[in-house]
Amino acid sequence: MDANGKKLLLIINPVSGKRRGKQYSQMIIDKFGEAGFEVTCIFTTANENAYAMTMKRAKDFDLVVCCGGDGTLKETVSAVIQLKNNMPIGYIPMGSTNDFAHSVGIPDKVEKAVQAIIDGEPRPVDMGLFGDNVFIYVAGFGNFTAISYSASQKLKNIFGKNAYYLSAGKDFFHMHGYHARVIADGEVFEGDYFYGEASNSYSVGGMPILHNIGVAFDDGRHELVLVKMFRSPKEFFSAVKSVLTKDITNNDLVIFRHCKNIRFEFDTPTAFTLDGEFGGDQTAIDIETIEHAVNIITVNPLPVEEDCSVSPDQKLTADEKENATVE
Repeated sequence: MDANGKKLLLIINPVSGKRRGKQYSQMIIDKFGEAGFEVTCIFTTANENAYAMTMKRAKDFDLVVCCGGDGTLKETVSAVIQLKNNMPIGYIPMGSTNDFAHSVGIPDKVEKAVQAIIDGEPRPVDMGLFGDNVFIYVAGFGNFTAISYSASQKLKNIFGKNAYYLSAGKDFFHMHGYHARVIADGEVFEGDYFYGEASNSYSVGGMPILHNIGVAFDDGRHELVLVKMFRSPKEFFSAVKSVLTKDITNNDLVIFRHCKNIRFEFDTPTAFTLDGEFGGDQTAIDIETIEHAVNIITVNPLPVEEDCSVSPDQKLTADEKENATVE
Protein backbone atom coordinates (compact mmCIF):
# COMPACT_ATOMS: atom_id res chain seq x y z
CA MET A 1 0.00 0.00 0.00
CA ASP A 2 1.07 3.61 -0.48
CA ALA A 3 2.97 4.69 2.65
CA ASN A 4 3.99 8.24 1.69
CA GLY A 5 3.99 9.76 5.17
CA LYS A 6 0.93 7.89 6.44
CA LYS A 7 0.69 7.69 10.21
CA LEU A 8 0.89 4.11 11.47
CA LEU A 9 -0.08 3.08 14.99
CA LEU A 10 1.87 -0.04 15.95
CA ILE A 11 0.45 -1.96 18.94
CA ILE A 12 2.60 -4.80 20.28
CA ASN A 13 1.60 -7.40 22.86
CA PRO A 14 4.96 -8.08 24.57
CA VAL A 15 3.95 -11.46 26.07
CA SER A 16 2.72 -13.15 22.88
CA GLY A 17 4.75 -15.59 20.84
CA LYS A 18 7.31 -16.62 23.43
CA ARG A 19 7.69 -12.94 24.36
CA ARG A 20 9.10 -12.04 20.95
CA GLY A 21 7.21 -8.76 20.63
CA LYS A 22 9.82 -6.53 22.26
CA GLN A 23 12.63 -8.46 20.63
CA TYR A 24 11.33 -7.66 17.14
CA SER A 25 9.93 -4.18 17.86
CA GLN A 26 12.89 -2.14 16.58
CA MET A 27 13.17 -4.17 13.38
CA ILE A 28 9.44 -3.71 12.74
CA ILE A 29 9.64 0.04 13.36
CA ASP A 30 12.67 0.36 11.08
CA LYS A 31 11.09 -1.57 8.21
CA PHE A 32 7.90 0.48 8.31
CA GLY A 33 9.93 3.68 8.60
CA GLU A 34 12.09 2.76 5.59
CA ALA A 35 8.88 2.16 3.60
CA GLY A 36 7.74 5.73 4.32
CA PHE A 37 5.36 5.34 7.28
CA GLU A 38 5.44 7.61 10.32
CA VAL A 39 5.41 5.01 13.10
CA THR A 40 4.22 5.36 16.69
CA CYS A 41 4.79 2.20 18.72
CA ILE A 42 3.05 1.33 21.98
CA PHE A 43 3.00 -1.86 24.08
CA THR A 44 -0.03 -3.40 25.71
CA THR A 45 -0.02 -3.75 29.49
CA ALA A 46 -2.04 -5.60 32.10
CA ASN A 47 -4.06 -2.41 32.60
CA GLU A 48 -4.46 -1.35 28.97
CA ASN A 49 -5.06 -3.84 26.16
CA ALA A 50 -5.13 -3.33 22.39
CA TYR A 51 -8.84 -2.44 22.47
CA ALA A 52 -8.31 0.41 24.92
CA MET A 53 -5.23 1.67 23.08
CA THR A 54 -6.96 1.61 19.70
CA MET A 55 -10.02 3.39 21.04
CA LYS A 56 -7.84 6.08 22.62
CA ARG A 57 -5.27 6.64 19.87
CA ALA A 58 -6.41 5.33 16.49
CA LYS A 59 -8.42 8.39 15.43
CA ASP A 60 -5.12 10.25 14.90
CA PHE A 61 -3.68 7.63 12.52
CA ASP A 62 -4.20 6.34 8.98
CA LEU A 63 -3.85 2.66 9.84
CA VAL A 64 -3.26 0.42 12.84
CA VAL A 65 -0.96 -2.60 12.94
CA CYS A 66 -1.22 -5.06 15.82
CA CYS A 67 1.42 -7.58 16.76
CA GLY A 68 0.40 -10.52 18.97
CA GLY A 69 -1.96 -13.47 19.07
CA ASP A 70 -5.60 -13.89 18.13
CA GLY A 71 -6.65 -12.05 21.30
CA THR A 72 -4.66 -8.96 20.34
CA LEU A 73 -6.16 -8.98 16.85
CA LYS A 74 -9.66 -9.40 18.27
CA GLU A 75 -9.21 -6.42 20.59
CA THR A 76 -7.95 -4.25 17.73
CA VAL A 77 -10.73 -5.32 15.35
CA SER A 78 -13.41 -4.75 18.03
CA ALA A 79 -12.16 -1.19 18.57
CA VAL A 80 -12.03 -0.35 14.84
CA ILE A 81 -15.60 -1.63 14.43
CA GLN A 82 -16.66 0.46 17.42
CA LEU A 83 -14.94 3.58 16.02
CA LYS A 84 -16.68 3.12 12.65
CA ASN A 85 -13.81 4.79 10.82
CA ASN A 86 -13.02 1.88 8.47
CA MET A 87 -9.27 2.27 8.98
CA PRO A 88 -7.06 -0.52 7.54
CA ILE A 89 -5.71 -3.12 9.95
CA GLY A 90 -2.36 -4.85 9.57
CA TYR A 91 -1.58 -7.98 11.54
CA ILE A 92 1.77 -9.45 12.55
CA PRO A 93 0.87 -12.85 14.06
CA MET A 94 2.75 -14.04 17.13
CA GLY A 95 0.20 -16.38 18.68
CA SER A 96 0.32 -20.11 19.38
CA THR A 97 -1.73 -21.26 16.39
CA ASN A 98 -2.39 -18.17 14.22
CA ASP A 99 -5.41 -19.85 12.60
CA PHE A 100 -6.87 -16.67 11.13
CA ALA A 101 -3.54 -15.46 9.74
CA HIS A 102 -2.86 -18.79 8.04
CA SER A 103 -6.36 -18.84 6.56
CA VAL A 104 -6.19 -15.40 4.91
CA GLY A 105 -2.59 -15.78 3.78
CA ILE A 106 -0.73 -13.63 6.32
CA PRO A 107 2.84 -14.98 6.83
CA ASP A 108 3.78 -16.10 10.33
CA LYS A 109 7.40 -15.05 9.92
CA VAL A 110 7.69 -11.55 11.37
CA GLU A 111 9.76 -9.95 8.59
CA LYS A 112 7.53 -11.45 5.89
CA ALA A 113 4.39 -10.30 7.72
CA VAL A 114 5.74 -6.74 7.91
CA GLN A 115 6.65 -6.78 4.22
CA ALA A 116 3.19 -8.15 3.37
CA ILE A 117 1.64 -5.11 5.05
CA ILE A 118 3.98 -2.75 3.17
CA ASP A 119 3.21 -4.44 -0.16
CA GLY A 120 -0.40 -5.33 0.56
CA GLU A 121 -3.82 -3.74 0.19
CA PRO A 122 -6.78 -3.47 2.59
CA ARG A 123 -9.42 -6.09 1.82
CA PRO A 124 -12.91 -6.34 3.36
CA VAL A 125 -13.27 -9.30 5.73
CA ASP A 126 -16.32 -10.62 7.60
CA MET A 127 -16.37 -10.85 11.38
CA GLY A 128 -18.80 -12.45 13.82
CA LEU A 129 -21.07 -11.11 16.52
CA PHE A 130 -21.55 -13.42 19.51
CA GLY A 131 -24.36 -11.76 21.41
CA ASP A 132 -22.81 -8.28 21.76
CA ASN A 133 -19.19 -9.45 21.43
CA VAL A 134 -17.14 -9.42 18.25
CA PHE A 135 -15.15 -12.51 17.32
CA ILE A 136 -12.64 -13.05 14.53
CA TYR A 137 -12.93 -16.60 13.32
CA VAL A 138 -14.48 -19.12 15.74
CA ALA A 139 -17.13 -19.47 18.44
CA GLY A 140 -17.26 -23.05 19.62
CA PHE A 141 -18.51 -25.39 22.34
CA GLY A 142 -17.96 -29.01 23.26
CA ASN A 143 -15.14 -31.38 24.08
CA PHE A 144 -11.60 -29.99 24.13
CA THR A 145 -12.69 -26.36 23.54
CA ALA A 146 -11.71 -25.34 27.07
CA ILE A 147 -8.06 -26.11 26.43
CA SER A 148 -7.78 -23.06 24.19
CA TYR A 149 -8.27 -20.75 27.16
CA SER A 150 -7.24 -23.00 30.05
CA ALA A 151 -3.70 -23.67 28.78
CA SER A 152 -1.46 -21.19 30.59
CA GLN A 153 0.36 -18.42 28.74
CA LYS A 154 3.62 -19.80 30.14
CA LEU A 155 2.87 -23.23 28.64
CA LYS A 156 1.91 -21.66 25.30
CA ASN A 157 5.10 -19.60 25.25
CA ILE A 158 7.18 -22.76 25.79
CA PHE A 159 5.37 -25.26 23.58
CA GLY A 160 3.38 -23.14 21.11
CA LYS A 161 0.31 -24.92 19.72
CA ASN A 162 1.56 -28.20 21.22
CA ALA A 163 0.47 -26.78 24.58
CA TYR A 164 -3.12 -27.34 23.44
CA TYR A 165 -2.46 -30.96 22.53
CA LEU A 166 -0.79 -31.56 25.90
CA SER A 167 -3.82 -30.13 27.67
CA ALA A 168 -6.20 -32.18 25.52
CA GLY A 169 -4.75 -35.40 26.87
CA LYS A 170 -6.16 -34.61 30.31
CA ASP A 171 -9.68 -34.25 28.90
CA PHE A 172 -9.68 -37.40 26.78
CA PHE A 173 -11.38 -39.63 29.35
CA HIS A 174 -14.02 -37.02 30.25
CA MET A 175 -15.67 -36.67 26.85
CA HIS A 176 -19.46 -36.44 26.74
CA GLY A 177 -22.26 -35.20 24.55
CA TYR A 178 -23.73 -31.69 24.72
CA HIS A 179 -27.45 -31.54 24.02
CA ALA A 180 -28.24 -28.55 21.85
CA ARG A 181 -30.90 -27.09 19.62
CA VAL A 182 -29.38 -25.13 16.75
CA ILE A 183 -31.21 -22.82 14.36
CA ALA A 184 -29.22 -21.89 11.25
CA ASP A 185 -30.95 -19.44 8.91
CA GLY A 186 -34.26 -21.07 9.85
CA GLU A 187 -33.12 -24.70 9.60
CA VAL A 188 -33.33 -26.56 12.93
CA PHE A 189 -31.00 -29.24 14.28
CA GLU A 190 -31.33 -30.93 17.67
CA GLY A 191 -29.26 -33.66 19.26
CA ASP A 192 -26.25 -34.57 21.34
CA TYR A 193 -23.06 -33.11 19.91
CA PHE A 194 -19.42 -33.86 20.54
CA TYR A 195 -18.49 -30.42 19.21
CA GLY A 196 -20.05 -27.43 17.52
CA GLU A 197 -18.85 -24.14 16.08
CA ALA A 198 -19.56 -21.12 13.96
CA SER A 199 -16.35 -20.30 12.15
CA ASN A 200 -14.78 -18.33 9.32
CA SER A 201 -11.44 -20.06 8.93
CA TYR A 202 -9.75 -23.00 7.25
CA SER A 203 -8.19 -24.12 10.52
CA VAL A 204 -9.17 -24.27 14.19
CA GLY A 205 -6.76 -25.11 16.98
CA GLY A 206 -3.92 -25.30 14.49
CA MET A 207 -5.58 -28.06 12.45
CA PRO A 208 -6.49 -27.10 8.84
CA ILE A 209 -9.64 -29.20 8.57
CA LEU A 210 -12.24 -26.93 6.95
CA HIS A 211 -10.99 -27.13 3.38
CA ASN A 212 -13.12 -27.87 0.32
CA ILE A 213 -16.41 -26.82 1.87
CA GLY A 214 -16.57 -23.35 0.33
CA VAL A 215 -15.15 -21.20 3.14
CA ALA A 216 -14.99 -17.56 2.03
CA PHE A 217 -13.93 -14.63 4.16
CA ASP A 218 -16.06 -11.93 2.56
CA ASP A 219 -19.31 -13.67 1.59
CA GLY A 220 -21.37 -12.56 4.58
CA ARG A 221 -21.66 -16.10 5.98
CA HIS A 222 -20.10 -18.26 8.67
CA GLU A 223 -19.71 -22.02 8.53
CA LEU A 224 -21.76 -23.97 11.06
CA VAL A 225 -20.08 -27.27 11.94
CA LEU A 226 -21.77 -29.80 14.22
CA VAL A 227 -20.14 -33.12 15.11
CA LYS A 228 -22.62 -35.63 16.52
CA MET A 229 -21.67 -37.49 19.68
CA PHE A 230 -20.14 -40.82 18.72
CA ARG A 231 -21.76 -44.07 19.89
CA SER A 232 -18.73 -46.31 19.68
CA PRO A 233 -14.91 -46.14 19.58
CA LYS A 234 -15.13 -46.94 15.86
CA GLU A 235 -17.16 -43.79 15.22
CA PHE A 236 -14.79 -41.71 17.33
CA PHE A 237 -11.71 -42.87 15.43
CA SER A 238 -13.49 -42.33 12.12
CA ALA A 239 -14.00 -38.69 13.15
CA VAL A 240 -10.33 -38.41 14.15
CA LYS A 241 -9.32 -39.83 10.76
CA SER A 242 -11.51 -37.27 9.00
CA VAL A 243 -9.77 -34.47 10.87
CA LEU A 244 -6.28 -35.80 10.21
CA THR A 245 -6.96 -36.30 6.50
CA LYS A 246 -8.62 -32.86 6.23
CA ASP A 247 -11.85 -34.36 4.92
CA ILE A 248 -14.85 -33.94 7.17
CA THR A 249 -17.30 -34.01 4.30
CA ASN A 250 -17.66 -37.77 4.04
CA ASN A 251 -18.23 -38.48 7.72
CA ASP A 252 -21.83 -39.11 8.75
CA LEU A 253 -21.19 -37.59 12.18
CA VAL A 254 -20.65 -34.15 10.62
CA ILE A 255 -23.21 -31.53 9.69
CA PHE A 256 -22.17 -28.23 8.12
CA ARG A 257 -23.94 -25.26 6.63
CA HIS A 258 -23.07 -21.79 5.32
CA CYS A 259 -25.25 -19.26 7.13
CA LYS A 260 -25.57 -15.67 8.30
CA ASN A 261 -27.54 -16.20 11.52
CA ILE A 262 -27.09 -19.04 14.01
CA ARG A 263 -28.75 -19.60 17.37
CA PHE A 264 -27.52 -22.13 19.92
CA GLU A 265 -29.84 -23.27 22.73
CA PHE A 266 -28.84 -25.60 25.61
CA ASP A 267 -30.59 -27.30 28.52
CA THR A 268 -27.80 -26.27 30.90
CA PRO A 269 -25.19 -23.47 30.81
CA THR A 270 -22.53 -24.46 28.28
CA ALA A 271 -19.05 -22.97 27.98
CA PHE A 272 -17.95 -21.39 24.69
CA THR A 273 -14.57 -20.43 23.36
CA LEU A 274 -14.23 -17.24 21.32
CA ASP A 275 -11.01 -17.09 19.29
CA GLY A 276 -9.27 -19.10 21.99
CA GLU A 277 -10.62 -17.10 24.93
CA PHE A 278 -13.43 -17.98 27.35
CA GLY A 279 -16.74 -16.86 25.88
CA GLY A 280 -18.90 -17.45 28.95
CA ASP A 281 -21.43 -20.13 29.93
CA GLN A 282 -24.45 -19.87 27.64
CA THR A 283 -27.96 -21.33 27.64
CA ALA A 284 -28.95 -19.40 24.52
CA ILE A 285 -26.78 -17.29 22.25
CA ASP A 286 -27.25 -15.65 18.85
CA ILE A 287 -24.43 -15.42 16.34
CA GLU A 288 -24.52 -13.08 13.36
CA THR A 289 -22.11 -12.44 10.50
CA ILE A 290 -20.99 -8.83 10.13
CA GLU A 291 -20.33 -8.64 6.40
CA HIS A 292 -17.20 -6.67 5.41
CA ALA A 293 -16.78 -5.59 9.02
CA VAL A 294 -13.15 -4.44 8.70
CA ASN A 295 -10.39 -4.08 6.13
CA ILE A 296 -7.46 -6.42 6.76
CA ILE A 297 -4.23 -5.77 4.84
CA THR A 298 -3.03 -8.78 2.83
CA VAL A 299 -0.49 -8.96 0.02
CA ASN A 300 -2.63 -11.32 -2.06
CA PRO A 301 -6.39 -11.38 -2.65
CA LEU A 302 -8.33 -13.38 -0.07
CA PRO A 303 -8.36 -17.11 -0.83
CA VAL A 304 -11.42 -18.44 -2.60
CA GLU A 305 -12.22 -22.14 -2.44
CA GLU A 306 -14.77 -23.87 -4.58
CA ASP A 307 -17.52 -25.51 -2.56
CA CYS A 308 -17.05 -29.03 -3.89
CA SER A 309 -18.86 -30.87 -1.15
CA VAL A 310 -22.25 -31.48 0.35
CA SER A 311 -22.88 -31.97 4.05
CA PRO A 312 -23.23 -35.72 4.70
CA ASP A 313 -26.74 -35.26 6.08
CA GLN A 314 -27.81 -33.73 2.74
CA LYS A 315 -26.49 -36.53 0.54
CA LEU A 316 -29.05 -38.83 -1.04
CA THR A 317 -28.55 -42.57 -1.12
CA ALA A 318 -28.68 -44.34 -4.47
CA ASP A 319 -32.25 -45.54 -3.73
CA GLU A 320 -33.32 -42.04 -2.73
CA LYS A 321 -31.87 -40.60 -5.94
CA GLU A 322 -33.69 -43.23 -8.01
CA ASN A 323 -36.97 -42.54 -6.24
CA ALA A 324 -36.48 -38.81 -6.67
CA THR A 325 -35.88 -39.34 -10.39
CA VAL A 326 -38.96 -41.50 -10.78
CA GLU A 327 -41.16 -38.96 -9.05
